[in-house]
Amino acid sequence: MKLTIYLAIACCVFATSVSSQTRYFLFPSEVPLYSSQFPGTVNVFGIAQYAKNSDPVGVQFSVTDKNGSISVIYEGVLPDLFEVGSPVVVQGKFDGNLFLATTIFVKFSNEYMPTPALDELRSYGALIVDEK
Repeated sequence: MKLTIYLAIACCVFATSVSSQTRYFLFPSEVPLYSSQFPGTVNVFGIAQYAKNSDPVGVQFSVTDKNGSISVIYEGVLPDLFEVGSPVVVQGKFDGNLFLATTIFVKFSNEYMPTPALDELRSYGALIVDEK
């Protein structure tokens, strides 16, 4: 009887882990709904659009996907490889209107990101640097 219970539990755990898909980032169109339910820091992947300096060490731009876009404010100097029209991952919090970025990733390395995240980035045309 104990063996049957243990096997049933093991099957449930295995089925749950197989059916759930780990997400390493959200798309811009997913951010408003997700952030309203789970406030906190998130990673957002999209294509950088329209950048303008908001002050000497700050910039405002949008990040888009196929279904929507969000406005991003970043207080800092943009990475050298940041270009409008290129893939970008921004990390920060959404306040309901603007995404307040604390980090911007424009160079994606297989040394620091898990393979499923890299594969998803590749599917959108992101250049992945092989550092292993």
